[in-house]
Amino acid sequence: MGLWDAAARLQEVASIIKQHDNAHPVASIFGEFQNLKAVDAKMPSVDVWGVNSYRGISFGGLFDGFAGQVSKPLFLGEYGADAFNAKIGREDQEAQAEATRALTQEILSHSSVTGGVCIGGFVFELADEWWKDGEGS
Repeated sequence: MGLWDAAARLQEVASIIKQHDNAHPVASIFGEFQNLKAVDAKMPSVDVWGVNSYRGISFGGLFDGFAGQVSKPLFLGEYGADAFNAKIGREDQEAQAEATRALTQEILSHSSVTGGVCIGGFVFELADEWWKDGEGS
């Protein structure tokens, strides 16, 4: 299914949700921001946009880029850092904690409570995915 067919289907589903529950916002995750303004225009039943972002130890221009395209609130559906540090070839929980702290602080700095566009985020993930290793952990 292409982008515009997916947007039409999601708009249809969001409209059905609102028919049954107009008291709660409807959210959808959008990858990054390519075509977001156009997609948002075709999906008026979506009240809140989520983004899964893995840009490193900073979100860069994510918040300003989002605010420049749509007026709806944003949440981070996924953000964080893996415990495996590829630069040193081993687990590095201190670096993971620092990245998570820095990213969380950046979310707080762009909070809707203080006039920003972000309503929060979900750290992903709380357990590393060692099971993805073909030889086991």
